Amino acid sequence: MYVNGSGLRAIERVKKVDRTTVINWVRQVASTLLDTAYTSEIPEVTEVDELETFVGSKKHLWLWTAVNHSVAGIIAWVLGDRSSETFKHLWLIIRCWQSYFYVTDGYPVYACSIGNGDRIISKTYMT
Repeated sequence: MYVNGSGLRAIERVKKVDRTTVINWVRQVASTLLDTAYTSEIPEVTEVDELETFVGSKKHLWLWTAVNHSVAGIIAWVLGDRSSETFKHLWLIIRCWQSYFYVTDGYPVYACSIGNGDRIISKTYMT
């Protein structure tokens, strides 16, 4: 239910349990997940992007993702702010793939780590 977009209070009502129990269920499952998806294929083209999300109504978080352009699904991610420091954590994971190209938007943080010859700046090329 949580993965499909139901809120904690909605799950609480449907399952007739306290939302603390729901939060504990989510944390329990989350602790078993890998930080990066297992992939045997090194992506030739890696799409990198950031997405703003909210916790409650006040805390802003940024989800930074890496996607193999030819395969559906996120293959690496980090959560943090929109700074270059947060992107560096994702870059440490994906740079070893040595993709031919990294596709990003024009956000300047990417230029600090990804060389111009290895980077395509294009929102339309991204899925």
